[in-house]
Amino acid sequence: MGRPLVDTFDAALRRRLLTGSVLAALVLVAILAGGPVFTIFLIALAAAMARELARLLEWEARLRLLLTAGILTAALVGLPAIHLFGWRTGGTALLALALLVAAMGGAAGRRPLVWFAGTLYLLLPLAALLWLRHAHLQGAVLVLWLFIVIVATDTGAYLVGRTVGGPRLAPRISPGKTWSGLAGGVLLAGILGGVAVRLGGDAAPPALAAAVVAMLLGVVAQGGDLVESALKRRSGVKDSGTLLPGHGGVLDRFDGVLFAAPCFALLVALLDLSGGEG
Repeated sequence: MGRPLVDTFDAALRRRLLTGSVLAALVLVAILAGGPVFTIFLIALAAAMARELARLLEWEARLRLLLTAGILTAALVGLPAIHLFGWRTGGTALLALALLVAAMGGAAGRRPLVWFAGTLYLLLPLAALLWLRHAHLQGAVLVLWLFIVIVATDTGAYLVGRTVGGPRLAPRISPGKTWSGLAGGVLLAGILGGVAVRLGGDAAPPALAAAVVAMLLGVVAQGGDLVESALKRRSGVKDSGTLLPGHGGVLDRFDGVLFAAPCFALLVALLDLSGGEG
């Protein structure tokens, strides 16, 4: 009786690892390429996540299509504007477009505030990633480090939570998440975040400080995971989509980034950790 369960778990883990490896390669290429390639990559992410978010927020196909189109239009105009004209001009355009999406929702008889918040929920983090990558001399390093921290958090939480188990973190929102998983994810984020900075040489920030920041971002990323879990629970679905075998939807994979990216960008802006131009 036990063997099929083990085989099923192994198969699921193999799918998860394979999908994660392909996705990691795509993310790495986009980050290192920068420029239009990175902007196009973020727009593609926005399109995939907009479709999934619309599925979570609206029941009618017509409204889902309208919300998806609105968010995608905002991404197609707002993200390149940030890349070409800077944060102030591009950010203003993005905010105006989010208000336009809200107006579309109101005209359709829906909740404009929800559509406005949903648009910013997806696009503000992508704008933060774009700013980190293009406004700083070490932009590629900053974005890559952030993704290392997020992946470490997710991996540590998944492995430790599955292995150790224990008390549930938020049983009403996400019954599968445990306190041990949270601790494992945050700890691995701190270790890999500190090691990655240590390998960067003398010009990098202190490894201990980087580890502390990584652990804090790990907690924030887990908060993003819980918010997306709450949206899925409200909609009665297990995954936001099926595009990524072993992971679910794109929103399932990037939910932590949606919370961690703006926080990290704000920290970089306040402390000028990168010594960049921006």
